[in-house]
Amino acid sequence: MGKICWDFPLLGTGSYNGSNDAGITIFNGSGRMESLAREVCQNSIDARDLTISEDEPVKVRFKLFHLQKDKYTMFEEFEESLKGAYNFWENSSLKTDSIMEFLGRVSDALNKEMIPVLMVSDYNTIGLNGTAFPKDETKISYWDLLVNTEGISKKENQTSAGSFGIGKNAPFAYSGLSTVFYNTLAKDGGRGFQGVTHLVTTQRERQGQMHKTLPTGKYLYLIDDYTGRPIYPEDSCNLALVDEFKRTEVGTDVAIFGFKLEEYNNWQDDITIAILRNFILAIKNGTLEVEVESPTQKYSISKKTLEGLLFEEFKDNEILKWTRQIYETVTKGKMFSVRIAEDNDLSIYVLYGDQYKTALSRFRSTGMLINTKQEGLPRYSVVVIANDVGEMKLSKTLRESEPPQHNEWKAANIVNNKTVKGRAQRYIRKINQAVQKALDEVDDSDVSTEQMDAGIGNYLPGNLEFVSESGRDELRKDIKISEIVSNDGRVYSNNQYESAGTSQGDQTGQEGIRTGETKRKRRRRKKKNQVVKPSESDVKGVSKGVGKVKIVAINFSDHRTFYLTQNKYRMHIKSEKKYEKVYIQFYAGRDDNKRDIINIKNIKVVGKPLMAVNGAKAGPVSIESGNNDLYIEFENSEIMAVLPVFTMEVASDEK
Repeated sequence: MGKICWDFPLLGTGSYNGSNDAGITIFNGSGRMESLAREVCQNSIDARDLTISEDEPVKVRFKLFHLQKDKYTMFEEFEESLKGAYNFWENSSLKTDSIMEFLGRVSDALNKEMIPVLMVSDYNTIGLNGTAFPKDETKISYWDLLVNTEGISKKENQTSAGSFGIGKNAPFAYSGLSTVFYNTLAKDGGRGFQGVTHLVTTQRERQGQMHKTLPTGKYLYLIDDYTGRPIYPEDSCNLALVDEFKRTEVGTDVAIFGFKLEEYNNWQDDITIAILRNFILAIKNGTLEVEVESPTQKYSISKKTLEGLLFEEFKDNEILKWTRQIYETVTKGKMFSVRIAEDNDLSIYVLYGDQYKTALSRFRSTGMLINTKQEGLPRYSVVVIANDVGEMKLSKTLRESEPPQHNEWKAANIVNNKTVKGRAQRYIRKINQAVQKALDEVDDSDVSTEQMDAGIGNYLPGNLEFVSESGRDELRKDIKISEIVSNDGRVYSNNQYESAGTSQGDQTGQEGIRTGETKRKRRRRKKKNQVVKPSESDVKGVSKGVGKVKIVAINFSDHRTFYLTQNKYRMHIKSEKKYEKVYIQFYAGRDDNKRDIINIKNIKVVGKPLMAVNGAKAGPVSIESGNNDLYIEFENSEIMAVLPVFTMEVASDEK
């Protein structure tokens, strides 16, 4: 006759396991419950019951409650398994500090009279079918995929974001006991209740001797040493009969036992903010509603309450600043419907305004945020949504290009299918080009030269002519310029380049085209320098003139140039001191490593009037100590790898 118990299978000749479970640690460290919100809500959206009305949202509830430990034998048995692990590792030559610290943390979490449990429940879903025993091996058991497998991913349907792969480990990262219980009432009528724990190699008694076991244990109905099944209502398990687990509606519960309440003492706000940030469009579209409930506080997140949460309840929350901007972009911005692989498979929203910071946000059709790339400058906000239309060529390919955290679209994440990888590269480039085209259209109609400011173009590799068909498919963060020849033929910069997000002197901490810092030796004496003759070119805007200048080297701490749109660029300069009468020339890189000087239409220093140039050299301009922003419009409208050369003239037009 079977029994309800913890079962840790014998290790046999298997390998020992310590405390570094990569499948769990990948979700540690967010500090804001990001991974929990993303993974569980994503799975619930994927499990939507397609037979319900389209107007009905998937509903998810986060609820905290406590269990009195001495009422449930499960905890007593768990403690025995933990002691087995202690005894094994204390006497093992493989013992490490990290293993003993892990066991100590689990022991501390267990040494409480009341065990906190954070339960996530979904409704208007199909639950987890396949709990029946014996199993029908001809049908997919989504219960087994979530509860009883490792390293197997299989999607519920072709629109699924997740597949019960590594993401199902996220809840364990929030458990002090490293233990999660699952409970379901499935649409096929099946019920099931089962616990899973990820400890370290432990040991247990069998036939009078102690034997090592695997680190993963399951609390289930054990039929014999080799066979188990979920716990059913008729098994009369007192833990499964707790009110919180008594389901009357189809759906699934994921219960985090030993929830790290000390670490996440403001968990109600944290999870609410994480849901707003990651599922803003799903909530706005009415496809997801979430309730967050603790003994002292309750939040209701829905289409009706969304604006109040964003602009009143959490109006000062810094994490949600981009979320508020996304919301205004999709409600007030200009919408472009684009074809990447099929008609209308991409939606682009663009909003321009002085109050906005430049940001590009990507979303699934389900309304889940992939990522937001931002630059700490005004004035564009862009939202991109990959729609499920037709054969879903685009959306399915992009899902394949995501990592386990689902936080980027990058073809390099596809390692075993060259065809799909190549398709992803092509689609991502086309998306970038579509975004740039939309920005150009908004720029033409809404933005004057006098208003020039940082756009989004520097994020888009597909627009750059020197990105080959087999080139990088992610957002380009830097442009390598091997050298730039100065007016007298000297090289002003070396072969090094950095991503703007990591380079010294970065103003925004984000991304851009880094074109310096240039390193120049101070000259001991002044010298006349002949302006180099540019190479022959028929490209409009390239100068062919010559002249003589006397220059003084200028030492800027940092400078970089950002492509905006069409023929407009932005430059940021950080200077240790103030310079008067600075002149600037710009050179465009070429495939043959030569450089062409570029004619300038006008230049604008922030806070000062627009200066018409219509020549190869802009100036004189004043550069203040600290941060300076300049906006440049060239005669040449091609996208170029641009590098500036700065001079401060002492005299001009000398023969």
